[in-house]
Amino acid sequence: MAHNINKNNLPTFDKFIKPILQSLLDLGGSGSIEEINEKVFELTQLTDEQLEIPQGDGSRTKVEYMLAWARTYLKKAGLLENSLRGVWSLTNAQINPNNVDTDNIVKKYREYSKNKSKTKLTQKKELQVEAEEEFGNKEDWKSQL
Repeated sequence: MAHNINKNNLPTFDKFIKPILQSLLDLGGSGSIEEINEKVFELTQLTDEQLEIPQGDGSRTKVEYMLAWARTYLKKAGLLENSLRGVWSLTNAQINPNNVDTDNIVKKYREYSKNKSKTKLTQKKELQVEAEEEFGNKEDWKSQL
């Protein structure tokens, strides 16, 4: 389970999941990143100081970065889609953000990511084995090129 507040005195990214959903409902079901972010800022009542904390050396703020991650988790959960660049939409216009289990969304996304990483590693090992079978030992295949 994620913590509620991080070291910058900001809510953790998962605490933005429900405000994003509510923002999209308030915006009629879809909105640009800027529109969604502005609505989330209103709903969460973060201070100007919190909203201005930079994310590394880039032009994004920590809050914008966390909102991007929250949208990604919601997309993988099937609750959001972004068919146009920078425009996000609810997949269910009747969703009630209060009924959304944010812990479950985080858990499922992390399981998905973990399995995806394992799949890539397994595919890499399979390719290596195939190459070794086809060309003999590791040094032989290099000489055959």
